[in-house]
Amino acid sequence: MQLSDLGWNSFFEKGFAAYESEGYTALRIIRENREKYLACGKKGEFSAEVTGKFRFENSSRGQFPAVGDWVAATLIPGEQKALIHGVLVRKSLFSRKAAGEITEEQPVAANIDTVFIITGLDSNYNLRRIERTLSMAFESGAIPVILLNKSDLCEQSEIRRVEVESIAPGVDVLTLSAYNPGDLENLKKYLKPGKTVAFLGSSGVGKSTIINADRKSTRLNSSHGKLS
Repeated sequence: MQLSDLGWNSFFEKGFAAYESEGYTALRIIRENREKYLACGKKGEFSAEVTGKFRFENSSRGQFPAVGDWVAATLIPGEQKALIHGVLVRKSLFSRKAAGEITEEQPVAANIDTVFIITGLDSNYNLRRIERTLSMAFESGAIPVILLNKSDLCEQSEIRRVEVESIAPGVDVLTLSAYNPGDLENLKKYLKPGKTVAFLGSSGVGKSTIINADRKSTRLNSSHGKLS
């Protein structure tokens, strides 16, 4: 596997230069659970964790790796394990405020190129929610695309598309049915080799259906992920 298949480009190469001179390996975080990570690189997948030094020098949760981050790591010989020494500068970041006595940023996903904001054209449809989600997408640094799913269940799908366009100037807004292959074809122009795409929406809007249908219909080397 080439790093470019995982989204590696000149931006990350520049940020990795100092780490590379110290003999570290570039890996991308693809899963996180209680500060235990699954990372991927040229030599496959590795279970990973941060070093004690990293933990001592980075007290804020926002400084720890998130899904999508590129990290500098050492590979443990003879094992599919790695130790994380540093997190590369991020191009984009989705985060939320962690609950507690002190409000702290909690990273959710990093280095997303395009985020599909999915809303169902049923009881899920809520213009104010779309506005809030769109604002979060812009703050992250990713490019938003709004998908109005379940158009087959809504006789006013075009009216609602115009409504959404009125609160999202300059943003692509598409109506579709996840069960219509022709509608899904319109998404392929956003799925480019080496680009990372996230799907953002509440439960039941069709994220998994769209992702699974897309995986069956395209062989593009894009990274996909869901943000609930």
